[in-house]
Amino acid sequence: MRRKKIYWLVTGILTALFLALGVLFFGKSYLRLFESVSDLEDSLKYYLGRLLGKTWGSPSVNKESEVFKFDALPGTAAEFSGRARCYLLLLTSPENFRSWWKRALRFSVTSGRAVLIALPSLLILAAVLYRLYRKGNTRHNADTVFLRGFKRLVCLFAPVKKAVCEFWGFLREEKIVRMGWGILWAVQLNLFSIAISAAAYCLWFVVSYDVSTLYLQLKKLVADLRVFFRAFPKSGLIALAWLAFDGWRKKAALNRLRHFEARNCGFINELPIVSMACGSMGKKKTTLITDMVLSQEVMVRQKALKILQENDLKFPCFPWICFEKELRACIGHKTVYNLASVKTWVALKRKRFETHKDAKRQLYGYDCERYGMTFRDGINESDLFDVLETYALAYFVYVVESSLIVANYSVRTDNALLDGGNFPLWLSDFFSGGRESRHAHILDFDVLRLGKKVLENNSRAGSFEFGVVAITEVGKERGNNLELKEVKKGTAETNQKNDLFNSWLKMCRHSATIDGFPFVKVFTDEQRPESWGADARDLAEVITILSSGEQRLALPFYTIGEMISEWATEGFLGLYTDFRFRRGDNTLAVYLLKSVAAWLWRRNLRMKNRFGYSVLKIEKERGTLDGKPEKKKYFLMNAKIYARRFSTDCFSDYFNDLAKKSKTGLSDYPEYRTVKASVGELREQNSYFINTLYGQG
Repeated sequence: MRRKKIYWLVTGILTALFLALGVLFFGKSYLRLFESVSDLEDSLKYYLGRLLGKTWGSPSVNKESEVFKFDALPGTAAEFSGRARCYLLLLTSPENFRSWWKRALRFSVTSGRAVLIALPSLLILAAVLYRLYRKGNTRHNADTVFLRGFKRLVCLFAPVKKAVCEFWGFLREEKIVRMGWGILWAVQLNLFSIAISAAAYCLWFVVSYDVSTLYLQLKKLVADLRVFFRAFPKSGLIALAWLAFDGWRKKAALNRLRHFEARNCGFINELPIVSMACGSMGKKKTTLITDMVLSQEVMVRQKALKILQENDLKFPCFPWICFEKELRACIGHKTVYNLASVKTWVALKRKRFETHKDAKRQLYGYDCERYGMTFRDGINESDLFDVLETYALAYFVYVVESSLIVANYSVRTDNALLDGGNFPLWLSDFFSGGRESRHAHILDFDVLRLGKKVLENNSRAGSFEFGVVAITEVGKERGNNLELKEVKKGTAETNQKNDLFNSWLKMCRHSATIDGFPFVKVFTDEQRPESWGADARDLAEVITILSSGEQRLALPFYTIGEMISEWATEGFLGLYTDFRFRRGDNTLAVYLLKSVAAWLWRRNLRMKNRFGYSVLKIEKERGTLDGKPEKKKYFLMNAKIYARRFSTDCFSDYFNDLAKKSKTGLSDYPEYRTVKASVGELREQNSYFINTLYGQG
């Protein structure tokens, strides 16, 4: 609390300083502000008068400013055109070219002399450093004298840096301070005056259409902008221009990534309820289905929102907010917990209304006689409670604060529900981080089995209604016809032939359909499509990954920055590795070089992670594998799929457990003694082939 008071005191002092600077150096900006307000008042009178067919006053916006007189530009457009023509003639004249070449030559000579003077000193310094760092030592992690001195010097500025960073954090929290300072400097830098003058001119122009005054406005704009450009040194203007350019290109990159995401969503919408991604190891099969699962979860909620909006319009005067609040309360009390219970809840509401005819209580005061109880769409007729049931089902899907993904491996999502007490909204942009995470639900395969269950009397059996199902390595879970040849359907134990999982695949849309749309999708992956039995695979579309493209950047104009970063990093790493081989201590030169190289590398890494993407070339075909494949592209955006969404080694803990129990490692394996294996070494392989050769197979 005390620190916050100090920050407010500093804010007050800085505000007073800004005002003093305004009085001393930007006093005319306030006069120009009053002048522009007067222009706006005159233009508004003129505008209203012309609308009423009268002429009220004369607009002062078409007069030159009395505050900032600017004589550098000609008074009229014709004079400006003539002077511009003369300037262009002088610019392309032979004398101008000769003068330019003379100045360039003088600059080259001066620069060459400076380089020649400095070159011997630089060579001597390089030789000294080379001999110094060539000497080896084993003083592990010991700082040299120069490095210790440099660190002490840096420590002196550490409290200042900490205080500045904390004050910056305070400013980020206090929006009113930022707004106040922004308005203050917008006035002092004459930006407010420019905006007000533009509004005044627009009001006058829309009723006069006199284009001959545009030149005068351009002249006044240049005069007003001089305040802004004179307030900053050239280096400051370059920095501002760079920040504006960098902000533009980052925004352009994000828009491009969102466009790729929209294209991916279009591809996913083309898929049937069941799909199977195939490809050899390392082709990004699981990456692909995880990316599609994340997009599908967002699209499920978007479709639910669309259904809500359309059903809202069927009865536009119904108090939907009251209906939603009661449903949310029932969800909170666990009275409503799935789609079946939603239908029961609406049916009970219908029964109570039909029994008591109490619209005030059951329909929240809806005027049934005035607004009606039926809706006709030109084909069908629906009563209010039919629409209420559809609305309630879609609302349940939309507001359930849980991941909609059920998978046999973990997937992280970061969609956030924004609820201000009215209608909630989901924040589901993959390219704006900083949100809390949740993970996919554990897939208990019994919930997908319509027949026998692995766990008898499983309490979760039959509970799955809607959602996005992801199954990696589906062939290893379900097997194919050849692998299941010896498996019998009539056995007492649960197996792939009597659990009716395939029947669920064929009928899963029945439990998940709301307003004609199935809120369920199943994504699977395997190395070969034949690894999954034909009865199930024939329901799907097979997506074969042909190739995974190299990393690209959606960020425009970053090629030079990337080249500099990679060149500097690679150059430093070569020197650094040699230095670490020779020496164990820490030196000032390496410390500084490493800091710069690390900054460049981290910046480049962040750019690639935020704006990088790759393109998968894929083929889509029917699960029967007898159709013509259709070539497609799928975009993998780093900021979406590689933000710790899943683990590619999702089953690694099984192998970790085996390794812990073995008590041996790679270095404990016996080695061959020569380039040719002996008989004993061959027998140590425990190979079927070798054992067969020696009659042990």
